[in-house]
Amino acid sequence: MLKENAPILHLRLGSKLRHSHIQEGNDVYLECSVRANPRATEVGWRFEGRELHTNTSAGVIVSNQSLVLQRVRRHARGRYTCTAANSEGRGESEPLYLRVQYAPICKSDQKSLYGVARHEPVQVSCEVESDPVEVDFQWRFNNSAESLDTVIFNSRLNRSVATYIPRNEYDYGSLLCWGRNSVGLQKEPCVFAVIPAGAPDPVSNCSVTNITEESFVVRCAEGYDGGLGQNFLLELMPLGGPPAGLNVSAAELPHFICRGLSPGIAYRIRVFAVNAKGRSRPAVMRAATLASPESLTQRDLRIHNFTLKAFRPKDIER
Repeated sequence: MLKENAPILHLRLGSKLRHSHIQEGNDVYLECSVRANPRATEVGWRFEGRELHTNTSAGVIVSNQSLVLQRVRRHARGRYTCTAANSEGRGESEPLYLRVQYAPICKSDQKSLYGVARHEPVQVSCEVESDPVEVDFQWRFNNSAESLDTVIFNSRLNRSVATYIPRNEYDYGSLLCWGRNSVGLQKEPCVFAVIPAGAPDPVSNCSVTNITEESFVVRCAEGYDGGLGQNFLLELMPLGGPPAGLNVSAAELPHFICRGLSPGIAYRIRVFAVNAKGRSRPAVMRAATLASPESLTQRDLRIHNFTLKAFRPKDIER
């Protein structure tokens, strides 16, 4: 007679399925075997620790000791378990990792805009997600029918880097990249714009705030970067002073905190955007630090001396 205990469970794929052959669009069956005494009265399913319930619109069908995933998608990859309970307690199976193979798709958050001058080589990186990760790549220009012979590219697993050199104005446009693995060809290409590069546009909408006796803050809105990465430079020069300026640079944003300044001094401010092709025109403005407050003693003494001078008796007699 079976000893009374909490349920013991074992999870497996349907008898005709193998992990190495499950691809997007296939139907997947999971089966849970339960050994329990007393008999289990409740069987459930979990995916990545979350309970699963029947959802026919999503293709999920829970039927006691069976789980059906219809036309499975790559988002269904992960760990599945089945659970059961009786009067002795609750049991859970060891997790089964479901692998779903799929054709390549573009990896998100890739650099998609490349600025380059004529006759200058640019390396465009195309990265995809796929299972299996071994991918063959092809490149095209402006969605032309044939592969672009002038592109030299090197590929490794799920990443390809193309070296491209625009020779004239017609060589600017879009480079398109497709991947193919053992599941199939990528449906939508990864698109990368190759544009003429130049110096960045000037910053705009500059303002000076948080003014104190020895500091202020300068903030501007950045303009078009010229097709290349840009940073920003601030040039600060006291008006009427020696021709020596204080340069402050920021790596990413045109926001500057100018410290260590002299009280009550007016400054000329120039802000530039800078990239590998040069500087923008400057945004020019003026600002002045606050004057130092006088001490009460000095102020009172000045008022007292003025009062005595204004009301000398001999002046009254006259």
